[in-house]
Amino acid sequence: MAQVTFETLNPKAKLFAELKSGKYAWWEKVKANPDLYIEIRKDNNINVYYQGGSVIRLHYCSRHKRVQAFTHAKYLNGKGKDYIECADQLDDVLDRIIASIPKYYSQKKGTNKKNWSEKFIQSQYILKYHTLYLDSEFAYKEDPYDIRVDLIECADGIIRFVELKRLDDGRMLKKSDDSPEVVDQVNSYRRFIQEYEAKIIEYYKKLWCIKNDLNLPNTCEPKEVSKEPLLLIFNRWPNTNPRREEHTRRMEEILQRKNIDYVIESEICML
Repeated sequence: MAQVTFETLNPKAKLFAELKSGKYAWWEKVKANPDLYIEIRKDNNINVYYQGGSVIRLHYCSRHKRVQAFTHAKYLNGKGKDYIECADQLDDVLDRIIASIPKYYSQKKGTNKKNWSEKFIQSQYILKYHTLYLDSEFAYKEDPYDIRVDLIECADGIIRFVELKRLDDGRMLKKSDDSPEVVDQVNSYRRFIQEYEAKIIEYYKKLWCIKNDLNLPNTCEPKEVSKEPLLLIFNRWPNTNPRREEHTRRMEEILQRKNIDYVIESEICML
């Protein structure tokens, strides 16, 4: 399999041309569903997400010369561990897939935010502020980097890596005052941006054009990239107490000492 790089993404790839053609009624239904969101991937495939989980993956098969759509068997049949190719029947089964997702998808949600998973929180930011977030789950794995960025923000033409964490996540604070895991994570983003700045900008310009061509929710046009990632910390705690206040105080002290840009939010709101 050929290596997937920044340069692999091709705005003229066959999948994008096929979906743009208007031949697929199910594609229009996917785009119109308010609970789903769509991300373009470096390998010229597309992931359709529900509450942070990929439920449909779209691919153009050059061998069979057609669009393929893969979903998990449980969303179609209520059982099974395999992924099923269902493009030919997607017009008929899309409603069944969407109706099955809340039953079988494992991520936590609901009105009580203390149970919200990180993936669910991520999805709510994307759905509520689709004109701010250009991408999610950006992944790059090539020594020495193995990163996956939760959110890619684009405001006023500036691309910014956003790492999402829950305030109570164990990676946010150690028992000692040693740097927690999240500090190393943000620093790896800094190094990655420094090394690949030009390629990041070029890549997201192409991705932005693809979203425009497919009439997907989109941000302003990307023009540059911020050198500093943002740490978005979501507070799930319904109330406070001395232990939680001390946890937050210690965490903020470390982040400030490490010169990390961060915000703490207790509601899904614009940054």
